Amino acid sequence: MAADDLDFWLGTWDCTWEGGTGANSVTRELGGQVLVERFEAFAPDAFSGLSLSVPDALTGGWRQTWVDSTGSYWAFVGGRRPDGTVVFGTPDRVDIEQLYKRMVFSDIRPDGFSWRWETSPDQEEWALRWAIGYRRA
Repeated sequence: MAADDLDFWLGTWDCTWEGGTGANSVTRELGGQVLVERFEAFAPDAFSGLSLSVPDALTGGWRQTWVDSTGSYWAFVGGRRPDGTVVFGTPDRVDIEQLYKRMVFSDIRPDGFSWRWETSPDQEEWALRWAIGYRRA
């Protein structure tokens, strides 16, 4: 695990997806040990979210907790993969849907990246639920 695996995510971002826009700010806080994300989706489906990500010395990956203004709470584990993507997933099925959830950061460049939200009943086949393009603000 590299403590800087998520440094690409640090900064202020303009976010776009089919039917919406938003903004995201990611900072390193608490002595540099915690990445704090503050996400804002604008109208028509406005909501706010917050995540905290910390390195996990035991697994060599990362742990993340997400909460938002819709009442969602999820705990993720993950990190950088050999192909350069970063994947965080729920270790168990969650919510009323009883599905696994994951986010995939890909096409990572200095000025942006792609982000996908996916769900699966079995962690074998994943369905895309939301795709966001990130560009530095």
